[in-house]
Amino acid sequence: MSAVLGELVDYRVRWKPGGVLPGAYRGTVAGSGNEVRAVVPLSDYPDPRRLDLRTTLRDPFQRLWVRDFKQTTALRLFVLADVSASMGYRGVHDRYVELCRITTSLANSAWKGGDRFGFYAADEQLRSELALSARVNRSAADWLQARLQTFRPQGRSATGLLQALAELPPKRALVFLISDFRWPAGLLAALLRGLAHHDVVPVVLRDPAECERIPRRGFARLRDSESGQQRFVWLRPGLRTQLLAARQAWSEALEAALHRAGRRPFHVDGAFDPRRLTRYFMETA
Repeated sequence: MSAVLGELVDYRVRWKPGGVLPGAYRGTVAGSGNEVRAVVPLSDYPDPRRLDLRTTLRDPFQRLWVRDFKQTTALRLFVLADVSASMGYRGVHDRYVELCRITTSLANSAWKGGDRFGFYAADEQLRSELALSARVNRSAADWLQARLQTFRPQGRSATGLLQALAELPPKRALVFLISDFRWPAGLLAALLRGLAHHDVVPVVLRDPAECERIPRRGFARLRDSESGQQRFVWLRPGLRTQLLAARQAWSEALEAALHRAGRRPFHVDGAFDPRRLTRYFMETA
């Protein structure tokens, strides 16, 4: 689960973040940026270093005019992570390890870009021992890696993520919602409603061993990761077809729910590749 500094994500947004903390994005307030916001009288913005000679010479009232620049602003980036028991699934890849890799990659990316990074994780309750408030934090990835390594996914649902909504700022932020999305009915809709004014990237963790690699015949032990219930079954082509159909129906329902909320999911089918997430933003920016 070690964080690799080279695994950075070049995330981008199409909107202007608010705030006055300097960063790499076009902001909404005046400041020391590179893009001219307006030309205003010197009396309104008393900074003679920004004197606009052309506008001043053309003014018939002989007033002095200065350039008002847009402040480049830092972004607020949050990760909301599902750490319920199903996130401990181990198939071809360890789902929890991939969650950790995504989180540390985003934390390092935020530090490199000068953006504020925050992290909240939940199962049935918000896990305060994993909470990290948003700030420009060079050690965020190391701190999270150390905490996540000692934590084991537990709980029967991720309903505690609803409590994390109160921890987010009122101003718009970029929010990564990371889960396998095997949730009770209504939880996703409630979360998306609470995150409606934020820019949300649902990160859906899947593994080929869940369905695609189920053998056609033989005994198998099926286990519910969150309830712990187990069942021995005899696999046969008909049952395999039913399992694949159920998986497809769940996938289509998830896609439809996200589409209704105007959210495009990012799928991690096994191992996380930060270059694919960068392409995701390049395609949507």
